[in-house]
Amino acid sequence: MPQDTLSFLQRLQEYGILGYAWILLVSFWAGTAKYLTSLNGQKPTIFGWLSETCVSGFVGIIAAMTCQYYQLDFLLTSAITGICAHNGTRSLYLIGEILKKNTTSLNRIASEPSVNEATRMAKKKEQDNDSKK
Repeated sequence: MPQDTLSFLQRLQEYGILGYAWILLVSFWAGTAKYLTSLNGQKPTIFGWLSETCVSGFVGIIAAMTCQYYQLDFLLTSAITGICAHNGTRSLYLIGEILKKNTTSLNRIASEPSVNEATRMAKKKEQDNDSKK
């Protein structure tokens, strides 16, 4: 993957306002479809729909940014966005795994515990051993 030198604002200009409006529309549409299929005969509520579309919108934007990072075509980005938005937060885990696998700097950060984390884990292990005695 070539090193990305564009700022976040420059990337926003690349898709444009209409591009991101489309991404949000696809995400909200996918969230609405997910909400309606999950009702199972229950009465729909505005709060239930709103919470589902907010989650879907967030996931859709994250998916679109990931697709943009990997320089995928906008049509494919829209399709992936809809699929991820429909799947909700489960997609965030998959996106994280894809990024860790395909991005060496993220893989290094995710796989190496920090010094503070290693110290905390060692102290917890000592406390566990002491409590077993």
